[in-house]
Amino acid sequence: MQFGGLFVPITALFFIAWVLNTWIRARHGYPLRDGSGRVHRGPSPDAVADQVREALQSRDATIAKLEERVRVLERIVTDEPSRVAREIESLR
Repeated sequence: MQFGGLFVPITALFFIAWVLNTWIRARHGYPLRDGSGRVHRGPSPDAVADQVREALQSRDATIAKLEERVRVLERIVTDEPSRVAREIESLR
């Protein structure tokens, strides 16, 4: 029998399939197992949603500040120069 001749290619094929399966699972966010059967998971969807929510709130606060600054700059540019000078003097 030629069992020894088929052993290496079949073993290599199983190893390649295992590597490919692990890569696909990791790429799509499935939990991965190590040799002892423990599962390694990424952050939970709730934790990711909380992080996104916080980032959006921070972004919205920054946008609000920038909009207020733009309003002030537009007012300065469109107002009469003498009025702007008077306001500056009144602040001193």
